[in-house]
Amino acid sequence: MNIAAQLRLLEKTSIRIAKLKKRLLSEARTRKTLESRLECLVRASGLPPRDLVFALVDHYKIRLAGRRKNQGRRRHRTTITAELRDAVKNKVNGGASMNRTAKEFAISYAVVIKMMRGHYDKLQWTGALTPAEFAARPSTPLIKSARA
Repeated sequence: MNIAAQLRLLEKTSIRIAKLKKRLLSEARTRKTLESRLECLVRASGLPPRDLVFALVDHYKIRLAGRRKNQGRRRHRTTITAELRDAVKNKVNGGASMNRTAKEFAISYAVVIKMMRGHYDKLQWTGALTPAEFAARPSTPLIKSARA
């Protein structure tokens, strides 16, 4: 790289630094203004800050994000059986995508990958259904995504 190119690069970098500095100073001014307004609000309310926050949350019905209390047990966790393993392998080897197969059988994509790699090959058939019967059973409906 020649000296002229390095000087142009240095000039561009200094311009970028100046823009960033200007933006950060503007943001700092905005935050300082907001903090002073909040301090005035807390002083005018006459309440401790914590009580004021809880009163505002209750009054305006605000749901706070974060850790939730115990929501109870998980509703459903699919048990991986030899029947399920063979059905999943047959479906994927038959040309279906692993993602669609995972949704169809209500298992995670990672479990489908593990099945295809042989992590569940040690499972034995229980004899309840043959692989053909298990594959022919009515499939569970596809899980709709929240984006749809």
